[in-house]
Amino acid sequence: MKAYIYNVDTKEVIAEIIGVDNKSIETAFFESGYENDMYGLSYTPAFGTVDGLTTDGDFDILDLRG
Repeated sequence: MKAYIYNVDTKEVIAEIIGVDNKSIETAFFESGYENDMYGLSYTPAFGTVDGLTTDGDFDILDLRG
């Protein structure tokens, strides 16, 4: 399962988290050091749609699966 950390103002993806469940992904998000008022977490990025997230393909990947 994947989730995306994104800038809430620009909607640009900053990082991708790959985990085995929501709890591990959300724990990694809160421990990642990203400020919660500036960055958000989404499981459904809706790339390419209105109000969807954007990416240039250059972002960090955090794989929690070991």
